[in-house]
Amino acid sequence: MKRTVFLILLFVSVSLSAQTERGRYTFVFLNTDPDRAELPKNQVDSLQAGHIANINRLVKEQKMIAAGPYYTGGGIFIFDTNLEETQVVLDSDPAIAAGRFKLEVYPFDMQDGKICTLWHKNEADIAMTTYHFVRYETDFDHDGAPAAKTNRFTQTLIDNVKYKEKGVNVLGVLNFTENRGQVVIYASDKEEGNENLFSTHELVGKGVMKMTHKKLYFPEGIFCEN
Repeated sequence: MKRTVFLILLFVSVSLSAQTERGRYTFVFLNTDPDRAELPKNQVDSLQAGHIANINRLVKEQKMIAAGPYYTGGGIFIFDTNLEETQVVLDSDPAIAAGRFKLEVYPFDMQDGKICTLWHKNEADIAMTTYHFVRYETDFDHDGAPAAKTNRFTQTLIDNVKYKEKGVNVLGVLNFTENRGQVVIYASDKEEGNENLFSTHELVGKGVMKMTHKKLYFPEGIFCEN
């Protein structure tokens, strides 16, 4: 009997570990391809319309949680599907199929904060707002890269921000699996955000991680902020 219980617990433990390694959600970077083909304006407009229509369809099918563009071009997707399922549905996007973007696709879990889906709302009732986006990306060419896996450096910074910075509201910290870094999404009382503050990350200073800071146009309420 004891051996049976032990085997059951072992199976559950291994299963939960595998789920954590895969990540609860999937994150997609849509990086504008600088080498994309020059197309007539009407064709670009048609691809963009198909891109938006496909996003709306995936949200209605409760596969995509949210999408939002950077102010400088490109953007992000957040999916409530696993890596394999996400890669399949990405192929349905006409702008992606036409090579307008270079994609990065990562499973992730929430390191800080939580996600609330807006599937129960009508599209017209979802407000869009400006947030700020920080990406910490592990530099695997650096000898200190394994240290980034603990994520404690990011969490220490986030805790300090929450305690000391009244004009900054950290909405979510998304932790990519396989030591691929984190994304921080926050609201700020400064129009251009607080890039200098987030650049004080210890591993950024040591060159172990690279940091990107951008403005993001994103649906309000995804991080349960309402």
